[in-house]
Amino acid sequence: MELTISGVGVRLGGRWVVDGVDATPPAGALTGLLGPNGAGKTTLLRLVAGLLPPDAGAVLVPAAPGSSERTSSDRSSSDGAPGARRTPVHTLDRRLRARRVALLEQESSATVPLTVREVVALGRIPYRSLWGTDPDDGAVLRALRAASAAHLVDRTWSTLSGGERQRVHVARALAQEPELLLLDEPTNHLDVSAQLALLAFVRDLGVTTVAALHDLNLAAAFCAHVLVLADGRLVAAGPPADVLTPPLLREVYGVDADVLVHPRTGRPVIALTGRA
Repeated sequence: MELTISGVGVRLGGRWVVDGVDATPPAGALTGLLGPNGAGKTTLLRLVAGLLPPDAGAVLVPAAPGSSERTSSDRSSSDGAPGARRTPVHTLDRRLRARRVALLEQESSATVPLTVREVVALGRIPYRSLWGTDPDDGAVLRALRAASAAHLVDRTWSTLSGGERQRVHVARALAQEPELLLLDEPTNHLDVSAQLALLAFVRDLGVTTVAALHDLNLAAAFCAHVLVLADGRLVAAGPPADVLTPPLLREVYGVDADVLVHPRTGRPVIALTGRA
């Protein structure tokens, strides 16, 4: 999916939590959304998901094929299709939006009396008929296999560990078969091996993905593109090697760091040396 974040901003509690963000994450790739606590990452993800209407600007996505909907914000797309239209994501019909955009939010602590199969099946709600049937009865198991969680299918949700729950959440998002995947701290509760496996899997999906991440080295290792927020504003965007520099880390995070080159992958490795 071609995604354009055009001057988007929103006021919450009387202040601009996200303020004038312009960005174009590359289609079909993993983009890392970075920044310290309170930078506006979660709010920006909710704007991109269409769950919050912006107070300024717009988040634009291609209009659905066959859609007759037109708005004053429609624009020509950059995907090379003449006359293709772009639509503010928050104006899409909720059911259609849920088929095209999946948001994995940070896990709540609530427990529900459901099996893993039933939790993942929640991602299929946008596809159900009026009679509650899903036209693709294999979608739940495919999503669980993709998230390496098929062995959990008959487990009760309340018996899962934090890492197992995170895998099931990812499976639920994949069950939506989205064109745009949004992840808020997807590596929470996962051990090191599981973090590497999950981000490698997401990177190789070929789905336009934006993931809020706290671990800068994970972002440097797996993301094709990063967006760095501070105080609700976008301060840098581009490939990790170009963006994650010692001056930027000092400015945004208030830390001194050396940026090295990984001897095997050639990707940046950030060695923190202390507070600036």
